[in-house]
Amino acid sequence: MNTILFPTDFSKNALHAFQYAKMMARTREAKLVLIYTYKLPLAAPVNAFTSREQTLNIIDKDLREAAYARMSTYTKELDLMNGNYSVIIKEGNTINQLVDCCKTEKADLIVMGTKGRSNNREFLMGSITTSLIEKVNTPILAVPESASIQAFKKIVFATDLIHNSIAEIKKAINFAKLNNSSLTFLHVSNDASKVKNELDELEKILAENNSHENLSLEVVNENRIEKGLDNYLKKNETHLLLLSNHTKSFFEKLFHRSVSKEMVLHSKIPLLIFSKEIHSVVFF
Repeated sequence: MNTILFPTDFSKNALHAFQYAKMMARTREAKLVLIYTYKLPLAAPVNAFTSREQTLNIIDKDLREAAYARMSTYTKELDLMNGNYSVIIKEGNTINQLVDCCKTEKADLIVMGTKGRSNNREFLMGSITTSLIEKVNTPILAVPESASIQAFKKIVFATDLIHNSIAEIKKAINFAKLNNSSLTFLHVSNDASKVKNELDELEKILAENNSHENLSLEVVNENRIEKGLDNYLKKNETHLLLLSNHTKSFFEKLFHRSVSKEMVLHSKIPLLIFSKEIHSVVFF
């Protein structure tokens, strides 16, 4: 892993997510890119001495300087570690700026803070995180504000089996090996017979990778994906949940607006979400 992108709004949950970003950058010897975006007001006061353009330039300068000053909250910690980092302050649409930054910085991973307590999908993930998932192929680590800062020793991969490719599954296994973690493939269904072939195939893959002892497969009998996943996570210690946005229908079922605001996965457990393409640098 070469570059981790950390977007911040200087909120409490962003500061919490920074601890994860810092930990991962240090562990992987990666560069940490900190980015903050802001917008100029649509209307600016004018008078006999200043034009609208001059006023906006003054506001822009003030906002930029304030942002750099607030970045010191993070950079002071990184300086103490002799950290490899850079700071980017951009004016404009947050999503567009983050998408562009992912490309220009060649980010291998995005680490973001989320509030994680709501029955609305946007607030479950954070509106920025939710929108970004749909626009970038870079994996996103979404860190809830109440998540414990710890290594990913117990990982769960929520899979629908049918749409998760063998390559996807094998890279999840490699990710667990890289982190010396246990990995549980979790499938939620009220009729496991419908995916018997897929279950057999997954068991075969796990047997082929028996050099890594901490691999397992769990099937939870439940009609609603989010309820089955929630019940499992309440009973089993989990440090990281892997989700694929590879299949839109599965992802939308999981983050449907009816999801209970009490769901454990949204309030305590970091989510690593990989979308259309799996970034090999993160998963190897």
